[in-house]
Amino acid sequence: MMEDKLELVELDYMVREVRVLFLKDYYELPTPSGVINARKGDEMNLPRWQARYLEELGVVDVRENGLTLDVVNMYHFRERRTSAANKLSQLPQDFYRKASELVEKLNKLIRESPSHMLLRDREVLEKNLIELGEARMMKLIRLAQTGGGEELRSNMTPEEQLLYDSVKGIVESWRGYIRKLFPGV
Repeated sequence: MMEDKLELVELDYMVREVRVLFLKDYYELPTPSGVINARKGDEMNLPRWQARYLEELGVVDVRENGLTLDVVNMYHFRERRTSAANKLSQLPQDFYRKASELVEKLNKLIRESPSHMLLRDREVLEKNLIELGEARMMKLIRLAQTGGGEELRSNMTPEEQLLYDSVKGIVESWRGYIRKLFPGV
């Protein structure tokens, strides 16, 4: 069930539009608004899935700010610094998807020309992403348990909101069960 909802978050990410610059002419390109003829130098918005495909073909350059190792390190440091359970720093809504893309990009660079520096960057990136995800998960679980996360919803990514809502629902069901077993207590 949770996996299905997370898959919907990913699908939503893939259908959102991104800006692209055409590096080559591309005729009869089907888009959501109809078939177009794009010329080298044209800029337009396309669904992310289509932009990625055309980028792999060398037809477009995607004009989107991705994550960098430095940015991930900054979020990691900020989250670890605020260890209080009721403090959840804000992440970009598409943080986990863009982090995944950064890992893919780094893996591709390593395959193309392996180096000690790239391998170390990937090691640091993966460690910091896992620690960041774990730290946020523990905070979300505590917030769901205490019911104190509603005011922090804007700091949660869509994936984190799903986790928070799921845990909160389980906790509320358990509390209801216990109250039913011991009604006078």
